[in-house]
Amino acid sequence: MLTTGRQDWGILRSTCLRLRDDPDWRLILIVGGMHLSRHFGRTASELVADGFVADESLAWVDDAGSTPALEQAGQALSAIGHALERWGPEAVLMVGDRFETAAAAIAAALRRVPIVHLHGGEETAGSIDNAFRHAITQLAELHLVSHELHKRRVVSMGIDPRKVYVVGAPGLDNLNRPDLPSRSELSERLGIGLDAPVVVVTLHPATASSVPAAVEAAALCSAMDAVDATYVITLPNADPGHAETREALLTAARKPRRVAVEALGSRFYWGLLKVADAMMGNSSSAIIESSALGVPAVNVGDRQKGRLRGANVIDAPAEATAIASVLRTALAGRLGEAQECPFGDGHSAASIVETLRAWRPTAAGGGSGVA
Repeated sequence: MLTTGRQDWGILRSTCLRLRDDPDWRLILIVGGMHLSRHFGRTASELVADGFVADESLAWVDDAGSTPALEQAGQALSAIGHALERWGPEAVLMVGDRFETAAAAIAAALRRVPIVHLHGGEETAGSIDNAFRHAITQLAELHLVSHELHKRRVVSMGIDPRKVYVVGAPGLDNLNRPDLPSRSELSERLGIGLDAPVVVVTLHPATASSVPAAVEAAALCSAMDAVDATYVITLPNADPGHAETREALLTAARKPRRVAVEALGSRFYWGLLKVADAMMGNSSSAIIESSALGVPAVNVGDRQKGRLRGANVIDAPAEATAIASVLRTALAGRLGEAQECPFGDGHSAASIVETLRAWRPTAAGGGSGVA
């Protein structure tokens, strides 16, 4: 199992718990990247809190968060390739679309370790991650997708439909956690009162958009100034251009009723979503997680262009007045009728493990276990 930061551990956690507790499986955890960087909150501590121990800890992002993406990808490819050589797993499971994940997929292909890919077939036209996701699809042997539409897209890429399974979005399994914090515990953790309305903000650089990251960030920050609310801001991942976005959000967070955090961890993040009145930004979380909770979500700019979404999501261009107007609509509860979440019911891990149990990889690294 490969996890490189907060963006995928919340997705992988429930499956890891099932594999760890099942005597039929040997779980090998490869932990790297942003998980080990001080700049991104050293979120490997969240795995420890969940009772896991990393079998491999691979650092390719420095503590200052300044390692260029090209160097990160190169270091990740080499480090993960050597880790797979040491462990010789029967398969490696990875999530989504990031550049270091694509590097890991190349390493696995070169080591002849079959890839199990989660969240393939999705579309985010405003990010270079879109190309990485589809590249991983071509390298993978087993495809665990979140929706029937995504299965059709994967099959349209020439993949054997017998290797594609709809399991839902496993990140939604966190909705059923019994340990989610209360509003008062969240307030204490964040250091601010969570007076309504509460808006969760996450903005990443739209790496394939014509709008510069700094311009998009400035527009979103101006929209926050125009709409009175409590804003909890989670800072961006290590995408190219993240420094400008980060600086703008940190400056915006200095104002009253606002706080910025590196990472909350899946427990506190899901607890926050359950008390939130709206989400805003361009993270996949504001598309997928928000749908499961019925939280109104303002999707800013082009980063998530083309991604399937529920009726609770409304788009806004990267322009301050437009974002503020849509946010007011979201907070007023005028986003249309609620509908069933398109990404599953929060019980994906069981489907994933049963699919893995029935699967027979055609090539393997010669060892045992799932990395």
